[in-house]
Amino acid sequence: MLEFLLFIFMFMFMKLFINVNFLFLISFIMIFYLNWIEWSMLIIDFGMNFYSYGLTILLIWMMNLIVMNLNNYWSINLNMIMMIFMFMNFQSMNFMIFYFMFESSLLLIFIMILKWGYSINRFMAGYYIMFYTLIFSLPMLYIIMYIYWFNNTLSFYLLEFYMYWNFNFLTFWLMMTFLVKIPIYMSHSWLLKAHVEAPYFNSMILASLMLKLGGYGMLRLIILFKNNMFFFINMIMNISMLGMIILSLFCLRQIDMKMIVAISSIIHMGLMLIGMMTFFYSGMLGGYLMMIAHGMSSSGLFYLVNLIYKETYSRLIIINKGMMKFMPSLSLMWFLLCSSNMAAPMSLNLISEIMLLMSLMIWFKLFMILLFMYCILSFLYSLYLFSILQHGSSNMFMKLFNSKMLNYFNLIMHWLPLNILILNLYFI
Repeated sequence: MLEFLLFIFMFMFMKLFINVNFLFLISFIMIFYLNWIEWSMLIIDFGMNFYSYGLTILLIWMMNLIVMNLNNYWSINLNMIMMIFMFMNFQSMNFMIFYFMFESSLLLIFIMILKWGYSINRFMAGYYIMFYTLIFSLPMLYIIMYIYWFNNTLSFYLLEFYMYWNFNFLTFWLMMTFLVKIPIYMSHSWLLKAHVEAPYFNSMILASLMLKLGGYGMLRLIILFKNNMFFFINMIMNISMLGMIILSLFCLRQIDMKMIVAISSIIHMGLMLIGMMTFFYSGMLGGYLMMIAHGMSSSGLFYLVNLIYKETYSRLIIINKGMMKFMPSLSLMWFLLCSSNMAAPMSLNLISEIMLLMSLMIWFKLFMILLFMYCILSFLYSLYLFSILQHGSSNMFMKLFNSKMLNYFNLIMHWLPLNILILNLYFI
């Protein structure tokens, strides 16, 4: 198994210099070992378990889909370096290494938005990213040192057994470091600005992978600080539940396609967060499956928005109405990914949302009313995005061309795992 990890790591370094798309092969090889529950491959300060293993497969799969569409040498290399940082983040068993890799990947996103952003407002988006992340990340470094002073170790594996910690305020500050990255409602404006100004491959990385770093960090905190987190559960769940309803209503009045997909990402991550905060097994597992399902569906929608933007140079729904007349094959992919985004049957989103809704209604039965509103609104804004964009009277002066075969292959590779994994959930 040590040789297997070294092979993956060395292959990532090879990808910096040789643009050969063999990461799919690594993903398929890793899927055969998707039955680990306990910690495995404990090598010095690196290892993996069930949660980190699935997110690692998602990382390798999505990065290959992103890199195969890039032509710029520097953007390919920066994306591959970011993949190495995220890979080490998911495999790290040391709190300090986890923190360093976590912040390094955010720094690379900041650099790419400033370099390849759409307009002059990319500098404001970069400022928001640095402000929101630094104001919570720098105290996290102090808290990590504090943990080491109390426990004489930073190994996750050892801290799970004999960690001593009884500081609720520092626990809350440590939670906020990851809640901002998820992001929780009222600290989500940096993500909207970043999505609007970022190039499409940065939006795909933010939606499919960067938000999952915050969710994976919360999984780590739940394991380590479960007894200290009960003081903040009610506040976090009420804020997230209220934010899900408000943002769902906000989606219905948007005319920017990219903004609708970005807001829906925040809504789904909010549902994942409150499901995990119940501390039930169904909630934890549903949140884990939601991270994988949302990473594929949301990334595919951002890719579709970019395909239309390259033809019309606009992301407004009003200008791009009636797309079914010009791109009927692409309309099929819009339907498939929008239906997955609304958790239609035969998608992994459906299984994850059922598990999350079950855990939330067991935790507090009156949540049923708000969750009913969420389910209706989630269906409505996904249907609104598809129907208004594909139907209606079109601009007669448009002259559009069909996409390349590579674009259809990329979209199918986004959609296919969502509907195949639902047939193979016996390992749960």
